[in-house]
Formats: sequence, C-alpha cells, structure tokens
Amino acid sequence: MIYKFQIVSQESQNFQLEVVLDENHSFFEFHSLIQKSVGFESHQLASFFISGEKWKKLVEISMLDLGINGAAFFIMQKTKLSDLLTNKGQQLIYTFDFLNDRSFFIELTEIIMEKNLNEPFVTLKQGDAPVQVLGEEYVEQEQAILQEEEVYMDFGELDDYTEIFGEMDDF
Repeated sequence: MIYKFQIVSQESQNFQLEVVLDENHSFFEFHSLIQKSVGFESHQLASFFISGEKWKKLVEISMLDLGINGAAFFIMQKTKLSDLLTNKGQQLIYTFDFLNDRSFFIELTEIIMEKNLNEPFVTLKQGDAPVQVLGEEYVEQEQAILQEEEVYMDFGELDDYTEIFGEMDDF
C-alpha cells in the first residue's frame, strides 16, 4: 500500500506539503523526507505523535530510544508506517521544535492499494515553511547590535586619556 500525506503549518498559512510513502517505510524515512523537503537541519530532535480528536497527542514515535521501562513507546527507526497507520483520515503531529512546541499537522489523505514504492517522494510543495527554530533569524541582528555596543564601549588608548586629562595620581 502507498500512503499519501498532506502536511500544513499553523504558522505559515500558505505552506502545504504533500508526500507519498510506502507502508513499509519507517517513520524515520518520513522524518528525513520532511527535513529535506523544507530545508531543516537534521541535528534537531523531532517526534511524530498519533493524534486523536482536536489534535490531542496520543502516542509518540520518538527519534531517540528514551529507555522507558514497561511503557509502550515507539522509535522512528524501528517503526513502520503500517504499524500505526491503518485508516484514511488519520492525523499525526510532527513536532520539530520542542522548546517552543512548534509542529506540522499531518493527515493521511489517501491509501492507494498498489504493490510498493521504493523511494518516498514529495508530490507538492507550496509556500514557505516556518523556520526550524525560533530565534535563528535574529542571530545576525544580535551580533550586529553587540558589535555596535563594543564600539560604544571602546574608550580608546590610555595614552589618549593621558593627553586629554593628564597623569593620574597614585593614592
């Protein structure tokens, strides 16, 4: 079976991404496809969540083995899409910025009963994806402000001070 997903963001209203994956692809392959298609850096943590009504997070599919003893949990590398996705219309949340609780909303829009698909791919990419981590766009501005502050904090050479104010007396 082939799964077709639609991915949207609340932050960027014009953003829409549609991807196609085989039922035997892992959630990690799904994660990698999203990361590459929107230009995110792969070193950031991310998780999928199977959601219920009103986008409530129910089951987490984590990027890392959290080592939770006795509790049912899933790891992206080891979990196939078909292990958790069975019905058209199922909803997932893909959290890509945990510190600011920012996510993509994903819906399984179609299940195609064909044999298989070797490689996952993007069928539609529209609009601009939100930035991966809030604050990254301000780093350059902050550096410029710090450089300006350094200029204001520069009191010149001690020789210049001596020429203007004379020698300082030792106490």
